[in-house]
Amino acid sequence: TTVYHFLFVPLTISLAALTAGLQTAWVRTNNEKYLRATKFWGKLFLINIAMGVVTGIVQEFQFGMNWSDYSRFV
Repeated sequence: TTVYHFLFVPLTISLAALTAGLQTAWVRTNNEKYLRATKFWGKLFLINIAMGVVTGIVQEFQFGMNWSDYSRFV
């Protein structure tokens, strides 16, 4: 779960920048292809956020159950 969550974080950040750039390009040029690209990558961005939240919650419980002695020590 940690590996999956580790992959979702940088992908979410890069998709946010990509979607913002495409949205800006669409507003400046009013070109329909930028709007279609924004909608496509925006859907993947939302799916990626949802998967990141799910894996983050599972990861939190795994840390609590598997490393509870370490958590008490820290």
